Amino acid sequence: MSRKKSSAKRRHVQRRSLWLLAVAAVLLAFGLGLWWGGGTPSRPPRKTAQAPAKTAPPAPRAKIKPKPSVAAKPAAPKPRQPSLPRVALIIDDMGNGTKPLERLLALKIPLTVSVLPHAPQAKAVAAKARAAGLGVMLHLPMEPVGPHQQPPGQGMLRVGMTTPEILAVLKMDLARVPQAKGVNNHMGSLFSRSAARMEPVLAELDKRGLFYIDSYTAADSQGLATARRLGLATARRDVFLDHSSKQADIDAQMERLLKMARERGAAIAIGHPLPSTMRALTRWTPRLRKKVRLVLVQDLVKKGS
Repeated sequence: MSRKKSSAKRRHVQRRSLWLLAVAAVLLAFGLGLWWGGGTPSRPPRKTAQAPAKTAPPAPRAKIKPKPSVAAKPAAPKPRQPSLPRVALIIDDMGNGTKPLERLLALKIPLTVSVLPHAPQAKAVAAKARAAGLGVMLHLPMEPVGPHQQPPGQGMLRVGMTTPEILAVLKMDLARVPQAKGVNNHMGSLFSRSAARMEPVLAELDKRGLFYIDSYTAADSQGLATARRLGLATARRDVFLDHSSKQADIDAQMERLLKMARERGAAIAIGHPLPSTMRALTRWTPRLRKKVRLVLVQDLVKKGS
C-alpha cells in the first residue's frame, strides 16, 4: 500500500512541476514578444529648418494701350424739307361790329385786321384783336376817283388838303387805333396817285416806326415807290379775294393766291368781312395750312433803299 501512495504522490508532483513549467514558458514567451515587437522607441525626426520658398516675382502687367479715341461721326443732316411759301391775309373794313372778329378768331390762324378809324367799334375790335395775337393796322381812308365812288367821310385824306391838314387828319386817325403796327389805304385810287400827297403821310409813318401796305387800288399808285424811296418798311397787295362776292370767284382768287405764293415765295391777299368771304376762309383754312405758311403781314414787309 505504501508503494502505491508514494507512486501517486510522485505523479502528482510531476504534474504540478510540468504545469508550472508551462506557465513559466508562456510568461517567458510573452515577455520576449513584448521586448521584440516594441523595440527601442524611435525618436521623432528632426525638423530641419527649410528656407522659405522663393515666390516668383509677379509678372509685369502688360501696359494696356489706350484705344485711340474715335471722334463720334456727326449725324447725317436730315434732308431739309422744302420751305413752304408764306401768305399774309389782311381783312379790311374792320370795326363796324365784333362778330366778324369772332369768326376770324375761330379760324385760329395768323392774320391781320385793318380797322377803319371812325367805325363805331374800332377801339374794341383793335384791342381784342391785338390781345388775341392778330396783326392790327389802321385802314386809312383816302380819296377815290370819281363821284360814283364812296363819298369822302370823316378822317379821309383828300388831294385838295394842304400838308398840315393832311398831317392833322392822319394823326387823328392814328390816335383812334393806337394798337396799329402799320397802315394800308382804304380806297385812295385818286389820293395814292400823287407822290407829293403821299410823301408827308409816309414820312410821318416812318417817324413812328410803322410800316405801309399799298392796297394798290390804282394801277399807277405811288404808295409803294414813295415808301421805298423814303426807306420805309413796305409791301404791296397781290390779290383781292372778294372783288366779286361770288363763291366761285373767291375760290378762283384763292387759287391765284396759292400760285403766286409758290412762284414768288410769298404773297399778300386782302379780303373783307363779307359773309361769303368768311365762309370761303372757313373752307380754305385746312388747305392753306398744308400748302402755305400763314404769317402776319408785318413779316413780309421790306425796307426800301
